[in-house]
Amino acid sequence: MNTTRIAALLSFLLLTAGCTHGARLSTPSGFATLDEGSGYSYRATNAKGVVLATRTEPNAVKANTEFWADTLDAKLKDKGYTSDGTRSVKTAKGLSGTQLRYLTTKNGREHRYWVTVFATNKKVFVVEAAGDKERFDKSVVAVEGAISSLDAE
Repeated sequence: MNTTRIAALLSFLLLTAGCTHGARLSTPSGFATLDEGSGYSYRATNAKGVVLATRTEPNAVKANTEFWADTLDAKLKDKGYTSDGTRSVKTAKGLSGTQLRYLTTKNGREHRYWVTVFATNKKVFVVEAAGDKERFDKSVVAVEGAISSLDAE
């Protein structure tokens, strides 16, 4: 399957799946939990505009974390995001995942965008974290702690 078809499949899955229940994070100190919306099962922000969000999708193709991370990486690079590294991560409950880190420019300012992917045979859990680079960098400990708190349903 080529990258375009994989990206199309991922887009389809993300757009058609319902997310009324799904993965959640422990909201870090200094962040406020927002209403679920726009396909997210959890959203939070701090006063500086750093945001956290989770999505839970069916793993209809029963692919592993590496597949989903590679698919998202290709899609984001196609959209102009610049890779800033990849890390293996593990939640406090022992679920292993892959974190993709990116840089992009918005309104003349550099922004960070982290996508952390976890896959089981039944579900794909995606945790997104983003914000102005300068402000995000001051929140890295809180963001990493929130990601490790993932409660995947």
